[in-house]
Amino acid sequence: MSRDNDPHEIDRRPFGRRRFIATTGVGVAGVGLAGCTGGGGGDGDGDTTDDQPEETYTTSDPGEVTEGGRLVWAHSEQMIDNDIHLTSGESSYRVLSNVHEPLIGLNRDLELTTDPDAAQAGLASDWEASDDLLTYTFTLREGIMAHNGTELTAADVKYSFDRIRDPENGANNQFIFKKVASTEAVDDYTFRFTLGERFRRFIAYLAFYSSAIIPEGTGPDQEANPIGYGPFQWESRSVGESVIMNAFDDYWNDGPYVDTLEQRTATDPNARLTSVQTGDADITNDVPLPQISEVVGNDGDEINTKTWNPLCVGFILFNNAEPPFDDQNFRQAIDFAIDKQEIVDGALYGHGVPTESGILPPSKFRNEDLERRGPDVEAAQERFEASQYDPAEFELDFMVSPNYPWHVDAAQIMQQMLSQAGLTVNIEQVQWNEWFNRAFGGDYTITFVNWFEGWDPSYWLRNVMYSDGAYNMLNYASDDFDAALDNAATADTEEQAVEFYKEAQAIRHEESPIVPVWFREGALAAKQNVRGLASLPNPDNSLFRFEEVWLND
Repeated sequence: MSRDNDPHEIDRRPFGRRRFIATTGVGVAGVGLAGCTGGGGGDGDGDTTDDQPEETYTTSDPGEVTEGGRLVWAHSEQMIDNDIHLTSGESSYRVLSNVHEPLIGLNRDLELTTDPDAAQAGLASDWEASDDLLTYTFTLREGIMAHNGTELTAADVKYSFDRIRDPENGANNQFIFKKVASTEAVDDYTFRFTLGERFRRFIAYLAFYSSAIIPEGTGPDQEANPIGYGPFQWESRSVGESVIMNAFDDYWNDGPYVDTLEQRTATDPNARLTSVQTGDADITNDVPLPQISEVVGNDGDEINTKTWNPLCVGFILFNNAEPPFDDQNFRQAIDFAIDKQEIVDGALYGHGVPTESGILPPSKFRNEDLERRGPDVEAAQERFEASQYDPAEFELDFMVSPNYPWHVDAAQIMQQMLSQAGLTVNIEQVQWNEWFNRAFGGDYTITFVNWFEGWDPSYWLRNVMYSDGAYNMLNYASDDFDAALDNAATADTEEQAVEFYKEAQAIRHEESPIVPVWFREGALAAKQNVRGLASLPNPDNSLFRFEEVWLND
């Protein structure tokens, strides 16, 4: 299987997508864009072709691109760390995606691509997979420069993936790349993977920023000074406060248009929206849920807005290794006791929909046959009685962070619902960094989690619930679940793989190591002079690359 892109296409294209936006004024109110809510797949190459829902945004005609200026981004979360291969937080990926580039691109139809005009372009100009899906060969774009002044070669790609594969480094994607038998720099611009066993979704992992390419030898310095091939070059970070990035003059693609991108940590929802309304910040990625209906489409607020759905899936996370959640019946009882629609209405102000799965609709991998359990207090009590634990003997701490007020609200609503079923739950609020460290350290009993990468079924299911998944902080291990995912990975056909992924979701639903609750809507707001909102967010619906954004003054 091959992608027959001309390796020199970037040098010949007369009218790229960014130029189209600049000259035609795309971005008037009510324009429907290709949304980003599904994760289908082609014949082993990760392509997706599902129809997508619309996104909406309001802004005046953007006019021609104006270069220069400083864009201040009021970011809803605090970065965890700076190393793109080692970080575990979406908050860090959002910032670092402006510094780095993955090998494979992703378009807004969630198709893997090498098109330089795609919403997320990649560093490869072409790739080819062997018929047995064990060998993948990539041709690199020529003339791409890193922030340290070196040109991209296959040696940099090999270095990056060897670093990810090395278990001593603790990269989040190591559990996938350990399937790689060898990496080879065939020549300066040709790189090859050889897998030890088939893994049908392997190519999709190369489109995630957790697999970004870094220059050879820079691994030890990435935490202190992130170096990549992206549109912005790292300057400095004040921990908990801000990150400064400057436009990289030698960026291989169009943009960036602003001189400086400043990320300011703004975890207080009301304060970050106010900062845009008063002009202290230019853009914020997360409008507070109670204010979405007030500001979206309201031309009198002197701000532009954009909404999209879904931003992420939210789910209840149990520590499956600790009583009482090492008991399947006890876990199911929670699912029966809650009313997901009431939680969506009360905690999200209606800006979301209930869900039984973390696989984004309308993906062909999503199991639509999963039936919602609650609300059914009687059934919840029956499950409690069938478990080995008496709920009256437990007083559980539900750990949430006030950085996500809707998580606190959801926990409080569920506290009342669980009380009716006979279970006492206390709300434990901890700051984001503490929540992150405790959740990944297994120091919790029950908590609530956002997951932003539902476009690929393997990434969601393997990362969160596979026995050695990178984000398996719920301590879940199921031979049946693992076998279904392994069968999906090695299936002879894509159709067979789809059925195995659906089987894995059915097993998850029955064993209930987590309880998916909602898909949440996203909304951003920007000052009237901020242009290029059509480019935000990334196709994955959660990251924000600002090279197409400019200031019209």
